[in-house]
Amino acid sequence: MLVRSSLSALDRSFDRTFDQLTAGLLSTAMTTRRQPPEVRAHHDDQDHDALVLSVDLPGVPAEAVSVDVAGRSLTLGVDTETLQWSRSLQLGPALDPEKVTARHLDGRLTVHIGSVDAPEPRSITIDTTPVVGIDQPIDALTDTPAAQDTDAERGVQSNATNSGDSQPRD
Repeated sequence: MLVRSSLSALDRSFDRTFDQLTAGLLSTAMTTRRQPPEVRAHHDDQDHDALVLSVDLPGVPAEAVSVDVAGRSLTLGVDTETLQWSRSLQLGPALDPEKVTARHLDGRLTVHIGSVDAPEPRSITIDTTPVVGIDQPIDALTDTPAAQDTDAERGVQSNATNSGDSQPRD
């Protein structure tokens, strides 16, 4: 039993040393490899329907950063010797692809996406001219004696008023 416990203590000591050694190697490898940038999104303070994206890019020159819009797809990208990164986002129907602006200042890319303008109320004119169908003769739509005869044969009064009363007036 004593031998076994001493081997167990030796195993634990060896495992601890191995873990410390590998943890040091892995953390060194992780610090030399660059993590991909994180995109943060929030609503604009002035226009609450607009969206603001921000990406911290320390040490990345503005010439290496790209912002592209194609249809409703927005792509952010970075291309340097040490970092090649891109992120694509689909713009929702409330965001206007024509209202995208970008600023790169002090290592931070800020992209502002404006909202779609609300449609202005407008008045619609009502057309009262008859529509000529393919199978309908043109003289049936005009106020000719032939059209009046056709209406009389069907029992339609041509000077009926819209009073809400379905009975003809005397």
